[in-house]
Amino acid sequence: MQQKFLLLIGSIVIITILASGSCNKPPYYLPYKNVKGFVIGSETCTGNPDDEYWLVDLTFRANTPQYGDTLLLNGATYTNVVKTKGLRDLKAVGKRVSIDFDTITSTKIETTGCTVSNPVTYKLKEIFVINLFEML
Repeated sequence: MQQKFLLLIGSIVIITILASGSCNKPPYYLPYKNVKGFVIGSETCTGNPDDEYWLVDLTFRANTPQYGDTLLLNGATYTNVVKTKGLRDLKAVGKRVSIDFDTITSTKIETTGCTVSNPVTYKLKEIFVINLFEML
């Protein structure tokens, strides 16, 4: 009986210490941000779609922060466009994507070293993808 009582008291003490140790801590924030958008096109610089930058319009949701730039593409004006090489298997115009990222360049990136004649490149900010998901 005395052992059960000591075990109960010990358990209460341990639970109290663990519970009080988690108080007054700041909330946990993920080390990345998430944004959703549409794949709207790609650059043509190397001739290999796997090596090209792909363009993503980040206006999928209302009140999305202004990460990108305005771009006129095929007669349509997009207002929050970035480019990335991190789309993996979602490299298709019209795909809806959810991107976890930690960095977007503060300046526009100009693609250089193109190997095709008449390259099509855009001077846009680049987003570095951590995780990527297709939205259905």
